[in-house]
Amino acid sequence: MDSGEWNDVFAKIQRKGVLIDGNVLEENFEDVVNKAFDRDMGFGYISDNGYKPKARVILQGKNPFINNHTDLLNPILGNHLPYSQVYHLGAGGQNGGRTYCILRHYLNIPGLSEEELDSIKIATCSLENMDSIDYMVERMEGENINAENYSVTVSEEVITQERKQSASFSENGNNVERKPMKKTSTQRLLEQMNQIVRPIADATGDGLASGQLLVTVHKARSVEKKGLVGKADPYVVLKYGTQTEKSATVNNNHDPIWHFTACFDIEEQSTNEITMEVFDDDFGKDDFLGKAIIDIHDIFESNDFVNKWIPLENCKTGEVLVSAKFIPLQRISRPVGHISLTLQKGKKIEKKNMMKKADPYVVIKLGKDQHKSETVKNTANPTWNYDFAFDIMEASPRQITFEVFDDDIGNDRPIGNVTLDTDTIMEKQKLDKLWTRLENCKSGEILISADFTPAPAMEDNEQINNTTTNIEMEVIDEQFEENKVQNISMAEKNLVNNRNGNHHHAVEFIDPVYCDDEYVIVEKNDNNWFMVVSSNPNLPINVNLVPFKQNSAENSPIYIYPIPRGGFHNIKRVVHSGRGLKKCGYEKPCILRAGQAYQFWTDTQGKNFNLGNLKTETWGPDTSWVVYKPEYFKAEDYIEASLKLADENEPEFSGSISLYDRLSVDAA
Repeated sequence: MDSGEWNDVFAKIQRKGVLIDGNVLEENFEDVVNKAFDRDMGFGYISDNGYKPKARVILQGKNPFINNHTDLLNPILGNHLPYSQVYHLGAGGQNGGRTYCILRHYLNIPGLSEEELDSIKIATCSLENMDSIDYMVERMEGENINAENYSVTVSEEVITQERKQSASFSENGNNVERKPMKKTSTQRLLEQMNQIVRPIADATGDGLASGQLLVTVHKARSVEKKGLVGKADPYVVLKYGTQTEKSATVNNNHDPIWHFTACFDIEEQSTNEITMEVFDDDFGKDDFLGKAIIDIHDIFESNDFVNKWIPLENCKTGEVLVSAKFIPLQRISRPVGHISLTLQKGKKIEKKNMMKKADPYVVIKLGKDQHKSETVKNTANPTWNYDFAFDIMEASPRQITFEVFDDDIGNDRPIGNVTLDTDTIMEKQKLDKLWTRLENCKSGEILISADFTPAPAMEDNEQINNTTTNIEMEVIDEQFEENKVQNISMAEKNLVNNRNGNHHHAVEFIDPVYCDDEYVIVEKNDNNWFMVVSSNPNLPINVNLVPFKQNSAENSPIYIYPIPRGGFHNIKRVVHSGRGLKKCGYEKPCILRAGQAYQFWTDTQGKNFNLGNLKTETWGPDTSWVVYKPEYFKAEDYIEASLKLADENEPEFSGSISLYDRLSVDAA
């Protein structure tokens, strides 16, 4: 079959209503050797030349359509909105022959009108044109634009992620109330300036940047003895404003080892101090063993706040070993790499029970992510051969903790623990069969291997320091400006026009040659970047309601996210968001309109509760979820859910979200 006939074949497949997949490609293009289809990736291709595209879904990195660090759409998109992931294809395929790409979209095709179907396009960009697209926002005073006075009047609505509940606009010279009024990309850009380029810490100490602060208390030494009998059973409590975190107790030890990491949310007007207090876990009131205070500015100003001994106050003796780091808000979800580990075996594991040997298992933690090995019965020399992995993010702690327990009736006894430094693993790339001695025990070692795979290189679009921040204004397409914006001063309009250059040619909008309920097909040509878009806002999209919980929390509530359906990438983005969430149930399919707020109602214990609003967005971070609190729990392995619009009585969706495990009513 000649490649010139491919369009006719795709049209025939579409008329039959058959969904594209690997089998359909094989049946209809049997004589084409170079083809592939990956359902998990949501990508496939067919080519009559030797080009085999290496495709990636871009969750965090730079691309021509969305700035993933600032949650801004490139104004070159005009009024086109995303309805798919961003796909990047490696170089090649330009010289002769034809290549067609298969891309997954979010749209609910049966729910679209003919006009809405015609609005579906593929935004494309080549590597060559990528050089002309710059996301950074130029310093506005350098261009003589005052952000406070920079105003626009909108003649028609342009959807962005944030939506006002109500606003007025001008229609035929009259003010008309509309709900909801949409913001232009320009307005949204100006509103987010301060968030993008906020300094890490005010030189006077009056203000702090938004972000997360990770504090690890490794251990203490020479902790004061308060009780008359025995040694102390110390634990440490970290406090930052209203946020409190507590470590585990180390029994009968004046030199306890915790390797305990706490994560605190930092806001602009937050307090400047973190308080650490050590207590003796005892019957009745726990004895106070001392405290220490860390000034956050010491962490900001230190490039390496690692393994700092800090003396305890209000006590006779004692000091704690602490590490800390700050992660700016826009870097929290940025991937660093992937560490694969194998826990092979142990030797000379301490015997805690006088009657028999230990039944050891190991819990491995990185912050709020954790894994657990199997139990090996009645041995001091267990063999686990347990493989596991952690995704390392900018907000990940430095220490991976291994805690060995004796599996027993009632409370499992801790046998010992040890930590691996992720920086050491990343620096060496590979650790092969490393025997590591356990701490907080009389004897014992474990054998560990580790491999580090760096994340793909990403250009850092936010260069932040304490004194200067370069802001560059996003380029706004000339045609977009003329159609959408009036009442801009001549100086400002000249600035826009002068900066446009050839930017409006950098992104092209192409009609798909094929579209079914899950995929579109487009000819690659010279392009390397692809995203399904439409000029119509609030189109119906396929959504999954996905339950998550914090594994590290004993009685974690369940967080329910509305996630565009298709593949694993959107779920992966939530898991790697730095919130310590793990998927705890099955995806529940439903159809919702993009950007539309729905009330989430649930029936439990004979009552109907409104848990808040859910809103599904097709780009940007996941900022919409509801919390199913422990007081709503019932002894079932599902959650009843109904979604309805605020002004409607009948629900748009009703169903049950199935969970992996039955809920514990003891948590209520």
